[in-house]
Amino acid sequence: MAQRAIGFLALKNRYVIEGRLIADGSVHVGGGFASAQTDATTASDAAGYMIPGSSLRGVMRSTLERIMQGLRPGATCVTFEKDEKSPCLSANGQYEQIEKTMTERALAELLATTGLCDICKLFGSPYLASKLRVEDARWLKGRREPAIRHGVGIDRDTESAREHIKFDFEALEPGTEGLEFSFRLQLENADDTDFALLGIVLSEMKENGITVGGRRSAGLGRVKLAIGKVQYFDDVKKFLERDCKLAPLEKDFLKDLLMPKTKTYLTPETKNAQKTAE
Repeated sequence: MAQRAIGFLALKNRYVIEGRLIADGSVHVGGGFASAQTDATTASDAAGYMIPGSSLRGVMRSTLERIMQGLRPGATCVTFEKDEKSPCLSANGQYEQIEKTMTERALAELLATTGLCDICKLFGSPYLASKLRVEDARWLKGRREPAIRHGVGIDRDTESAREHIKFDFEALEPGTEGLEFSFRLQLENADDTDFALLGIVLSEMKENGITVGGRRSAGLGRVKLAIGKVQYFDDVKKFLERDCKLAPLEKDFLKDLLMPKTKTYLTPETKNAQKTAE
């Protein structure tokens, strides 16, 4: 009898979501170094200015963690926060001990089922790869050279500017055309729980936006998501028959696919019934 493929051993489905991130104002995502012109450059590479996919994915995860801690405290872990009572191996510090007592396959089965919280199974953990791939968000609209903004350090006692603490940084400005970035996310081997969590974070990004980069307290970095084209396959054989080309999703990805699964996930009675059936 053949063993059931677990984790990433089998490709079951793939969804590619494209869209735009529309900035409410200016954006500063630090490039990690100074230049002759400024103390803090904005992130860029040979292709131009961008929001790194790693930064964007991190904000998406932290946004989802905050929401889930408000909905179900303790049910999912928080990145870098250790909690011995957490059921998630990413947080409770029990992984090394359990690893010594289990076969490789049994450990993989545990990580894919009950060993990690739902967010870790979607976004990844030190012990399991992520199902999500978020690409660098490229500057689409309002392309121009960054502006140099100036600031001063504030004395916490006097609440006034302190002497000799002046700095500046680059910022991407919206100008008259606005400021937009590309958005492209790939999701593989997703189940209903993954779709439900993705529905939560994409809804927040669409309706209220998320804040990326630095200088947030100064009002920089707020972007909102506009979902565009979605392509997918959920049948590997048909995918291969189409020469590995993804099919366009005809229905509304957020409204018709994700949100019904989100509502089911957030209904305790339904979730308990699903666990009982399993």
